[in-house]
Amino acid sequence: MRVEDIMMKDSPTCTVHYTIQDTLEIFAKINSQIIPVVNDDKRLIGLLTKNKIIQILAEGYSFQCPITSFINFNPIFLYPDQDINETRKLLLKHQIGHAPVVNRQLHPIGILSTSQILFAYDLVYDRLQTQQSLLFENLNFGLFSVDTRFKVNAINPVAEKILQLLPNKQHIFNELNGLEEITNLLTGILHHKEQIMKKKMHLNGHSLVVQSYPLIEKNKLVGSMVIMDDFTNIEKMASELRFSKEWEEKLRSVIELAYDGIILVDQKAEITMVNNGFCELYNVQSNELLGQSILNMYPDLGLDEALQTGVRITNVAKLIGKTQCLITILPIKNNEEIIGAICKITYRGLKHLQEAIKKVNNLEQQVTYYQKELNELKGTKYSFANIIGESSNIKRIKKEALAASHSLSTVLLLGESGTGKELFAHGIHASSSQTGMFIQVNCAAIPPELMESEFFGYAEGSFTGAKKGGKKGKFEMAQNGTLFLDEIGDMPLSLQSKLLRVLQEKEFEPIGSNRIIKVQTKIIAATNQNLEILIKEGKFREDLYYRLNIMRINIPPLRDRIEDIPDIAESIISQLKLSGFHLEGITHSALTKLLNYSWPGNIRELHNILERAANLTSDGYIDAQHLPESFNANILTTTESIRIDQTNTLLSYSEEHNNKPYWNAIDLKEKELILAALKETNGNKAKASRLLGISRTWLYEKIKKYNISK
Repeated sequence: MRVEDIMMKDSPTCTVHYTIQDTLEIFAKINSQIIPVVNDDKRLIGLLTKNKIIQILAEGYSFQCPITSFINFNPIFLYPDQDINETRKLLLKHQIGHAPVVNRQLHPIGILSTSQILFAYDLVYDRLQTQQSLLFENLNFGLFSVDTRFKVNAINPVAEKILQLLPNKQHIFNELNGLEEITNLLTGILHHKEQIMKKKMHLNGHSLVVQSYPLIEKNKLVGSMVIMDDFTNIEKMASELRFSKEWEEKLRSVIELAYDGIILVDQKAEITMVNNGFCELYNVQSNELLGQSILNMYPDLGLDEALQTGVRITNVAKLIGKTQCLITILPIKNNEEIIGAICKITYRGLKHLQEAIKKVNNLEQQVTYYQKELNELKGTKYSFANIIGESSNIKRIKKEALAASHSLSTVLLLGESGTGKELFAHGIHASSSQTGMFIQVNCAAIPPELMESEFFGYAEGSFTGAKKGGKKGKFEMAQNGTLFLDEIGDMPLSLQSKLLRVLQEKEFEPIGSNRIIKVQTKIIAATNQNLEILIKEGKFREDLYYRLNIMRINIPPLRDRIEDIPDIAESIISQLKLSGFHLEGITHSALTKLLNYSWPGNIRELHNILERAANLTSDGYIDAQHLPESFNANILTTTESIRIDQTNTLLSYSEEHNNKPYWNAIDLKEKELILAALKETNGNKAKASRLLGISRTWLYEKIKKYNISK
């Protein structure tokens, strides 16, 4: 506590020109024994005390007498930030009860008295007493004390519960039944003057360690304090620890028997467990790896991606030395917190594995065939099974879409181009109980003058060029089915009003016909535009928007469900294989780049990139080099214009042309870029590699080459 916390603030002052009468009037208004005296600059120059005024009046001085002769011009003063304990010592040293408080310019800002210090001590004492009481009441062990006659003076709730004593009652401990063991400990202290008595005992269902201590006051024994540690929880923890140890041993045994190479890391990326299969693949000993950072030992495995993003990677092809392997990485989570990761490397018996995968693929093709047959009966190409992904975002949206399929309520699908709005529309119809067809209309592709006839159809002879017998409109074709209005934001205003009427009245008339057709159709609308902005611009009817916006489903862009990319890529590769491409899979480096890309074109862009890569690969594996240049440029987010490429083309150019000054400049720029990336990511090499758009292996090589210490 400091002086400013307890001082009397805004106290009046006087000057040397004041009379005794003036100071008496001031003292009559304040509860203080002193008045600070200041000069014309309001700086403290002295002190006048009430006792001095009383003394000079007793000696017969006139009330109009100036106070100059009675001022103490060498006063003791205080600063507001001084400690109370130091202040008390200062006042005692000079034997004064009051002192003015001044700022650093010596302007008086208050007065402090010893009574105020005592009041502050009283506050501190009350606060400490409250804190002590709270501590005593909330201890996690039992505590009580007795006097020399065994009367309980104080006891906390834990002790009352263990001893089964009623609260707020007076207890004489040696008269209580069933507590003889503790009474014997107290007797040893109170009667036999033992220093400490300690015993382990079982009492009222508790395993206790009980200790009794003497209480000494002025070298005299006044009682005893007893502490009771409940050993029950400790025994339970020990049992749980033994259980955990047993499971750890079981886990070690399973990992050692595993046919694959397996390595486990904790949340700090430190290796905690490794099996013989992994050690054989890399020709190392397990004791060389335990406790080491996976980022330093095997950065190219990509476990840092799993630790940072929580993305699972399954059966990604990778060449380790001369051995073709499949990498699977699984993040380990506890209550959604990533606490580690496990990496499985399959490299033994891959031929047998491929045969098993082929059989599974054949079965999947049969299931796909029958699903396709079923969808064609309802006029759809896809079902919810075609929507790949297990991220929380896509699971939630699929659940909403499935709920929307159970009624005739209008559905509005919103999302960027390429997110899969059409797949969701097909899936909603395929999961519905609608017996009619799925009819799709692209509102942006039909000329405005033909839209009305396309939607509502026409009767024979209704206009020049009308087909004989007339024509059914999309609404009639979708009777008892689903009408999917794609790109609804591009529908002309004139047709919007007619569509609104159909949705309200549930009926329409074909052009040139008096026949009224009742509508029993589910409407699904989709757009990548912001309909609220179109409404403000007068391009979309607000009442139609509210009629469509009943079951609104916002489909997330691919960049918001990055963890689904491995599964989506695997599905696309399977589709490409069915269409005639010879593909074996995708390499880890290529998949890493896919995970770090911003995906402005969403899933449609991912499909295009993988199909392009499928045309370029010669060994059946899509690698990072098969990704387009524009793709790499989109990954690189530094402000520098020079692109660092992991294929080391700059190095190749230098070696061919042997242009040392040019290569030195390139080296310098390359080093600057790496240092800038490391600075931006606070030395995180994994983040720096993603920022630069290159592999971690390449980055580690360059850090070593340029002797970068970060």
